[in-house]
Amino acid sequence: MSDAQWSRIDNECTYEAEKATASAGPRTPIADTWRRLYVMCAELKGAKFVGRVTMPNEKWRTISMQCKEEAKAAITKYPASRIRDELKEDLELECLERQDAEFRKSY
Repeated sequence: MSDAQWSRIDNECTYEAEKATASAGPRTPIADTWRRLYVMCAELKGAKFVGRVTMPNEKWRTISMQCKEEAKAAITKYPASRIRDELKEDLELECLERQDAEFRKSY
């Protein structure tokens, strides 16, 4: 999906998770509930949850930027379409896995 689409989904799902957990008491562990609600919301809107990044931010940024560029270069021959956008996401994920990006599948 495009950055604009993801930004909208991110904002909407953050709002929904905040709204759903706002009434929890101060001693209620809500972090896992919040993340689970967020991921469920994002998946309902078309995003794919591959896990949470469990590596240092600087290493993640480097690998992520490299994979975004690699995927972008690989799809230039295809016309703009939803299928091309999905292919780009798949290629980014494949690259991240090749680069040993570390994901934790739990919320």
